[in-house]
Amino acid sequence: MFLFLAVCVVSSLFFVFHNYSFYERPIAKIIETQLIETTETVDMYNNEDQLYTQSIIAEIKNGEYKGQLISLTNEYSSSQAYDQEYRVGNELFVWIDETTVGSAEITGTIQDVKRDKYLLLVTWIFIFTLLLVGKKQGLYSIISLFVNAAILSYALDVYIKTSNISLVFICGVSVILFTIISLLLVNGRNEKTYAAIVATLICTFLLLLTAYLVMWATAEQGLRYEEMQFLTRPHQMVFMAGVLVGSLGAVMDVAITMSSSIFSLYEKNNNISVKAMKTSGMEIGKDIMGTMTNILFFAYISGSIPMMILYLNNYAPIGFTLSMNLSLELARALAGGIGIVLTIPIGLYITIYFVKVKRARR
Repeated sequence: MFLFLAVCVVSSLFFVFHNYSFYERPIAKIIETQLIETTETVDMYNNEDQLYTQSIIAEIKNGEYKGQLISLTNEYSSSQAYDQEYRVGNELFVWIDETTVGSAEITGTIQDVKRDKYLLLVTWIFIFTLLLVGKKQGLYSIISLFVNAAILSYALDVYIKTSNISLVFICGVSVILFTIISLLLVNGRNEKTYAAIVATLICTFLLLLTAYLVMWATAEQGLRYEEMQFLTRPHQMVFMAGVLVGSLGAVMDVAITMSSSIFSLYEKNNNISVKAMKTSGMEIGKDIMGTMTNILFFAYISGSIPMMILYLNNYAPIGFTLSMNLSLELARALAGGIGIVLTIPIGLYITIYFVKVKRARR
């Protein structure tokens, strides 16, 4: 197993470090950089920044101009929000100015950075960490992750090509597949897994229904869809699909925690009473409820921090800033929190039912 993984790591790294010919766009590797100009700027709000102009010489690594040098210019700021400084060894996707081919100096413009080698390194670190900690279950977790990613990609592709089908319906079908595949792969075929699957699906769709009812009752007042303004699809449908998929992970985590805990109690004491299981299950649920809700809150809110800083840095009112950047994220977090709270009692009673079924077969 480890020999196979070692071969995969070495061969994949060798590939990404020498895969220039597989790209249609020209790739250039930087061999020399020089800072040629620095300019200080101050905007209307007295925000100070520095602009830099960088001269770059790079070697073209693929295409008909392979091996030739190209001269590039890069402009970046000290904040590096939408730009960056390039260094020797960086590989860039470039556009070649055909009018300069054959002259003393080929010029072009930078389009993007080639990052596949870094992404592969991070991916392998992630895989080895899962395998080291989770062993066999870690392997199944990796498999389920890639399978779920493929399902989600296919689902979105289906929606884009067949816009007459609701995205919420497509994501609903995907959620069922995500839940069954993930829990069966990681926990195997047993009553504990079946209880978690049933609880996850019931609570996920209940939170979706609750979110729909709340939005209908409040006429969606306070929700700011401006971040979706470039979509040509219904904003509410896209938002609800995001709520459905985004809340699934937390609900699934709570459901399997409740199921595993109750079945562990039963396996240690086959004669444990239903009352004792209910009491223990509710105590466990109370312990995980706060942490899981906070996880959802921080996960959603963290993505809005850069835009909030930008708004506040440009003297936007605090109320307007929070409304513009947090309304949708808070709504997602609250919907997920509702799902978590619902999963505790529902997951508990579903698990107890499966325990009773297992006990009756003994």
